[in-house]
Amino acid sequence: MTPATFRAETQELLRDRLLDAALALMERRTWSKVTMAAIADEVGVSRQTVYNEIGAKRTIAEHLAMRELSRFLDLVRERMDERDDLVDAIQWACEGVLELGATNMLVRAIVGSVPGDHPPDLLAILTVDSGEIVEVACSVVKQCVLDKGQPLPLSDAELDVVVEAVVRLVLSAVTRPSKPPREASADIAWILRLALKGASA
Repeated sequence: MTPATFRAETQELLRDRLLDAALALMERRTWSKVTMAAIADEVGVSRQTVYNEIGAKRTIAEHLAMRELSRFLDLVRERMDERDDLVDAIQWACEGVLELGATNMLVRAIVGSVPGDHPPDLLAILTVDSGEIVEVACSVVKQCVLDKGQPLPLSDAELDVVVEAVVRLVLSAVTRPSKPPREASADIAWILRLALKGASA
């Protein structure tokens, strides 16, 4: 292992510990009461170290969101592999994501279902500032679709549009749930089937 590799791995480990600490504090105190000093104390480093490794509190929120997104997308890959029919696979994946979203600590804080907390900076990450999340999610979902190897009545550009629509519908259902996960995912699948049927007509 080279010194540069060792430093990079050490920094990644420290960053994960800082994010874990922020999440743990959020669960105990709510996000609005999480401070950089508290995160530093939780890990046993200086407050300046937290700023140096991650940045300001908003940046910590962004890192937390992207880390949680990777866990959601792992679930998407797993569930997409478990169904042969493309629309069924997407419905199954959507249902899993919505179920996970209903219990995920960070998501609960973002949507304001944690008592006494409704942090606008976190909510913005999944709404008005959700571009990076949407882009990463679309890339993964599109690859899952292509990996199915099923013929589609869509050009590559049209597939991009359909995938983004599905991702944004799921994101909307996560941040503003109005139905149980099974019903919401069934609605998304119904819309997808109509889109594919219309494209093949």
